[in-house]
Amino acid sequence: MKDYTDFLKQVEGLNDVYASIYFNCELESLTMPFWSWQDIQNGLEQRQEWEVDTSLIPFYGDWHDLFCLNVDSGEVVALNDDREVLCIWDSVKVFLSSLSEKEIIYDDGTMAAREHYYESAKGKELQH
Repeated sequence: MKDYTDFLKQVEGLNDVYASIYFNCELESLTMPFWSWQDIQNGLEQRQEWEVDTSLIPFYGDWHDLFCLNVDSGEVVALNDDREVLCIWDSVKVFLSSLSEKEIIYDDGTMAAREHYYESAKGKELQH
């Protein structure tokens, strides 16, 4: 089993850079923050209560919808409240490459999106 500790310890930093993600070929807003290392550690004890397999380490979401790292395969999976798999990224590297700095802004309830880039994202580099 590969050690994913470095990724999980850095994941909270993604909040400073990324606002959206390509999710099944669609750009989706990241509406919740990525978890801190402490939140991830605390979440390990809550997996059974929320019916999350022990091979999955949640690192984003509200326990209804989650992004999790599969420590057996190295895949990142998106789960819904029924624990159905909505999306699978083959690796942490593929997951990171699907993140986007584009902020999705909805006007008057429409689904049209505009691009907005966070100033704080310039010059930052994350390790893959």
